[in-house]
Parts: sequence; structure tokens; C-alpha cells
Amino acid sequence: MGGETKYGWIRGGKSSYPLPMGALEYIRGKSGRFVKPDDSPTTRRGEIAGDTHGRLMGFVEGGDQRCSATEGATVLNCIDDVTAVFRLPLAYDDDTYTVNYSDVLIGTKHDLVVANRIQYANLTDASEKTIIVVGGKAASAQAPNIDHADRVDDTVYGDGYVDVRLTPSTLHIA
Repeated sequence: MGGETKYGWIRGGKSSYPLPMGALEYIRGKSGRFVKPDDSPTTRRGEIAGDTHGRLMGFVEGGDQRCSATEGATVLNCIDDVTAVFRLPLAYDDDTYTVNYSDVLIGTKHDLVVANRIQYANLTDASEKTIIVVGGKAASAQAPNIDHADRVDDTVYGDGYVDVRLTPSTLHIA
């Protein structure tokens, strides 16, 4: 009998630093937790990264929580070690995300996407190339459209996952 899938840091290095987070960011335990810098060059607070975000700060540790309404009041441990391996859910549905995990993806670079407050690996897109695939498990079937308006927040759709590392060239300020 299989247990529940563990998401987050699973092996490798764990070099990290305390990162003040942006206001009202949702952190989910059953999700990816890669963060990008906010848009202010003077604050550099962490925000959950999604599609079109090409610069990452690392991966924050934590369970289910909503960050404080005060900018920077919530401080989380942010792993920025390029040898660390993280597990996150796989975006694979019957509409937008059409690539399932297979071993031929090992070593390829891909993007992140956030749907219903869950951060997924997007194996269908490689525009920003922020994560490197190093393993995973194929979904047993396509999930219903994960970013459709009627999906329930904080719910992981599908049973596939991807093990990834940070792409060094997309880490921190250029």
C-alpha cells in the first residue's frame, strides 16, 4: 500500500538563508514552493513563482500557511542550494498541460505554473527554464483542467510528480 507523496526538499544540499516574504502569500505543503523576488529592487521579498517568472530566489520551507498581511513580517527558510532536489506536483491535464513525466525528460529544463494556489512543474513549457528535471513519476491519468475556474483552491489534481533542481543561471539577480 502506498503512502502519501512527500513534496518539498527530498535530498541533496541544503544551503539556505532567512527570506522575508511578501504580504499574503499562500504557502502550501502539498505544492512546490519556489519563490521569485518581488518587483521592488529595494525590498527583494519572496513571492511564489509562477508562469513567466524567470528569476528564482530558491525554495521556501514550510507547511500550509498564509503569510502575514504586513510585507516582510513572515520570514521563511529559503534553500538556494543547486545540489538540492525538490519534489513538486506535475501539471498534466486534458487541456493545457499535455506532457506527462517519462525518463526522456531527465536533464531537461522547464517552467513552473500556479493553479488553484498550488505550484506545479509545467513540462509542456520551457520558456523560462527555471527547473531541471532529475526524476519523477508519471501521472496514472490526465487530471481535469487544473487551471479551470471551478477547481478547488489548495487541491492537488493528479497523482504524478517531478523531482527537480534549480537552474543555476536563473538563481538570484543577474
